[in-house]
Amino acid sequence: MATYTLRVDKRVQETDDTVSLYFRVPGDLATTFGYRPGQFVAVEDDPAGEDISRQYSLSSVPGTDPWLRITVKRIDGGAMSTYLVDRVSEGDLLEIAPPRGRLYVPTDEPRHYLILAAGSGVAPLVAIARHVLDGGGDDRITFLYGNRTEDGIILREEVDALATHPRVQVRHVLSRPGEDWIGDRGRVDPAYLKGLWESLADPRPLSVFLCGPEEFMTAAEEFLVERGVDINDIRKESFDLVLNDSDDDGADDLLVPDDAADGTEEPVAARVIAVVGGEEYEAETEADEPLLSALLRSGADVPFSCQEGTCASCIVKLAEGKVRIRPGVLQTLRPDDLQEGVVLACLSRARTDRVRIDFDDIF
Repeated sequence: MATYTLRVDKRVQETDDTVSLYFRVPGDLATTFGYRPGQFVAVEDDPAGEDISRQYSLSSVPGTDPWLRITVKRIDGGAMSTYLVDRVSEGDLLEIAPPRGRLYVPTDEPRHYLILAAGSGVAPLVAIARHVLDGGGDDRITFLYGNRTEDGIILREEVDALATHPRVQVRHVLSRPGEDWIGDRGRVDPAYLKGLWESLADPRPLSVFLCGPEEFMTAAEEFLVERGVDINDIRKESFDLVLNDSDDDGADDLLVPDDAADGTEEPVAARVIAVVGGEEYEAETEADEPLLSALLRSGADVPFSCQEGTCASCIVKLAEGKVRIRPGVLQTLRPDDLQEGVVLACLSRARTDRVRIDFDDIF
């Protein structure tokens, strides 16, 4: 995966265990590092004496902020997060991959954005909220942000600044508040959401964004679906997702719209063509081999990380052919994404003898 050397221009200590790192992108890399709100970048280094790559959401806003920013919380046992939080200083150089991900998809109509964040999950969501407001539309935002303690609130000034807008409501929720805390107490869980549900009514269509621990997001998603929210209107970013399916659980077929190619239910060897950064790479898959595996085996320089369907680094647009997809893809993508031909290369296997995927065309 291609990375570029960027200098840490500024370092801000957000909380005891969280920092924001700011990068100035050179002019010749402006297009390479163009991004949409809510996307992430992979940071590569060898802090523990071995090559490590980890994804961090961008907490900056494209077109508004003059820099690229990631906000990183130290994770127990996390070699990369510990390195970034405790050792990286202003002026240091880091290897950064271009932005990836599909958390935010723009719409043409005013929406009510229900944003549910927990802990460091605020990073991509505050960027999305700021971007929506910068658009100057008639959108409404309800921003619910859960933390344990008041001194653990990350990017608090930016979150609170959202509340100065007349169509934005911000509610901080603490599970271990101090005696002087005057905000909400508890957790952003189904019980809390149930108490607010009637106040969330709005004629504008609802769009939900979730980011935080997997248990938190799963509970919120189940609550929202039970109340009639379309699963396609709930988008989430996970930092600790574990794929909960296997190759034996069945899968879904996806045929590119208007593509008349016939597919098969049986495994096939295929020629896969991948477009990355305007360049083409080709590989030959073995029968029932994931597309990503074949590309990496051939030496193709394509974006990837976990290879397990949890990080979404290998998100692609299926441009030609038919693939069979492990059902766990719906933990990361939505059904509407699949209908548009957006898939994960690591969870996709060819069902036609030729498949073309595009790493660049994912919007």
